[in-house]
Amino acid sequence: MLQEPSLELPAHALPPRASLVLPRGALPSLRASIWMGGAHSLLGEPLSPAALDAAWLVDCAGDMPHPYRASAAAHLACVFSDVEVLALPSRHILPIVDRLAAALAEPATAPAAVYIMCTHGMNRSGLITGLLLRRLGFNAEAAIAQIRAARPGALSNASFVDLIRRA
Repeated sequence: MLQEPSLELPAHALPPRASLVLPRGALPSLRASIWMGGAHSLLGEPLSPAALDAAWLVDCAGDMPHPYRASAAAHLACVFSDVEVLALPSRHILPIVDRLAAALAEPATAPAAVYIMCTHGMNRSGLITGLLLRRLGFNAEAAIAQIRAARPGALSNASFVDLIRRA
C-alpha cells in the first residue's frame, strides 16, 4: 500500500525564504504581490506551506520541499541550470513567464501572490522575476534594480542579466 507523502517538514529543516520584489497594486494592473527567494536561502522572510494556499509557486531549481509544492494554489515547474549561457531554451521559460503575466492581468485568475523560487533565490529566480517584470512594463535596468534592491547580490549571472536586457 502506498503511503501519502507527509505535509510536515522535518524538525531540522529550515524553511524556504523569499523577499518581496513588487507589492500588490504597485502597478495599476498588478493584482498580486511578486516574491523571489530560495528553498535553501538565509535571506528573506521565512515561508510556511500555508502562505502558499492562494499563491502560485514557480520552482526554478526543483528543490522546493513537497509541503510547499502541495500547498500552492498552482505549482509551476520551470527547472533550469544556473550557468553562464548565450541563450536559454525558451520552450519552457518564456511560456511560464507569459502564463504568469496573463494571470496577473486578469482579476478572475490572479493569485494572491507569486513566489518565484530557486535554490538560494539569486539567479534562476532572478531571471524569471526579471522577465516577468519586463512583461509587466518595466525597462530592463528598472527590473534589474528592483530585483537587486529586494535581494542584494542577486543576478550575479551576467548571462541572465543580458537575457533580461534583451527581453
